[in-house]
Amino acid sequence: MERKSARSFPRADSHKMNMGKCSSWACSAAMALNVTATLLWGNATASTSCRALDGNQHCSHEEAHLLFGNTSGLLPQPTAPMGRIIVIGARGGDDKAPGMEHRKDTIPICNSLIEQGWWAQPVFYSDTAADLLLAYAAEGVDGYISRVNPDVYEDLTVSKYDKLLETLHETYGLAAMAHPKLIQKFGAKDALAKIAPLRTGLADTLAYYDVESWRDSLPKTLSQGPRVVKQNRGSQGEGIWIVRLPAGNESLYRKSQRLPLDTPLDLTEAVDNHKEYMTLGEFLKFAERYLEGGAEQGGQLIDQAFMPRISEGEVRVLMIGDTPVEILHKKPKEGGVSATLKSGAVYTKFAPNASAFERLMHSFVDRDLHNLLPVLGMAEQPLPLLWTADFILGAPKPPWIDGQDYYFIGELNCACVGITTQLHLTPIVAQQAIKVALSNREKRLSGAAAAAAAPTAAAAAAAAARSRNVRNHEL
Repeated sequence: MERKSARSFPRADSHKMNMGKCSSWACSAAMALNVTATLLWGNATASTSCRALDGNQHCSHEEAHLLFGNTSGLLPQPTAPMGRIIVIGARGGDDKAPGMEHRKDTIPICNSLIEQGWWAQPVFYSDTAADLLLAYAAEGVDGYISRVNPDVYEDLTVSKYDKLLETLHETYGLAAMAHPKLIQKFGAKDALAKIAPLRTGLADTLAYYDVESWRDSLPKTLSQGPRVVKQNRGSQGEGIWIVRLPAGNESLYRKSQRLPLDTPLDLTEAVDNHKEYMTLGEFLKFAERYLEGGAEQGGQLIDQAFMPRISEGEVRVLMIGDTPVEILHKKPKEGGVSATLKSGAVYTKFAPNASAFERLMHSFVDRDLHNLLPVLGMAEQPLPLLWTADFILGAPKPPWIDGQDYYFIGELNCACVGITTQLHLTPIVAQQAIKVALSNREKRLSGAAAAAAAPTAAAAAAAAARSRNVRNHEL
């Protein structure tokens, strides 16, 4: 993770803003933004003169090396921007096209922001450049968009990256898109237990954070029917197991309150549909690896009722803020249950208003969406800029039994949802990012104004108290 690599970078002057001369209205707009910046950020000082507020004009060649990389294709920045947003990525990883330093969707997102009158700059995070990036964005920037995919990158420590994002939001007031804690809440599998009360939540969902509760509970839940056990870490179905009794032994379900440890199990891992055969005791021991480190280190297991209609596929809803923009049906190959491309699943796209998914859209978007962040403990944050929710068909959930299809959330993700094949969505992404940044700016201005007024109000109250004391003394 700490490896270094030699790269060549363009000259720093290729990142300068085209300031030029501005019209009277443009100069007025720029002046107003600078006044706003003073209210929001004060007169921040930094050990570097490389700052977003100055349009990158004073960034040295070395600083440009670390921060910007090759930004070929980036449009000229507006001379009088209505606001500023940085889009943070990381070098390397498996989410880059050959010959490209930035993600394929990063420059298009920036260009859509620029086309809507905002200054937008792609930047790279690295542990080496952390202080430089913090100083660069500490003044005059309205928000950040995090585009760091869960992966192993050179010179990037996740905890340090999360700390930088928290500092940008909590200390310097940038709108968080998204806050690292929200990314963690969405990505953690125990989100499925927290959302269980929602209409699209699966009630029969348990979360385990220690070996004792895991070993005590699974023999009980499995005695009532097949289960899906999910580790917190991993992706693409890795560490997600369909756990059931071998074929022909189904009559043993619901015959007792607890299965013995020597019960044979049929196990299927979702990553590639491969089979394993163990006893219950062996599987309990095997899965303890997923609890290593405890809850603080992401060690957890989720235990859910298995929904046999998974063979009909998963439905992924792509969201921009609170707006669904695409539905993707992921159909497992014949005889399989995994909906990953690696396992041979077939993907079909639908519009968000497709009649086949009207029921799902009503339950999730109209009924559940406003409760999603509160049940995750993140009510103070906006919905993520780009995120997905995966759904599985299940049995009707009482009391809404009416013979129609019901969908239940199987996974949430907002870590770095890619739209490299849906670049036509970048204007909508930009609109939502601007909406979030402006809302955050308004809150900060209101807070700054209230803080500035507080001493005046306190002084007035003290003067009134002194006046009353004088009158009382005269009486």
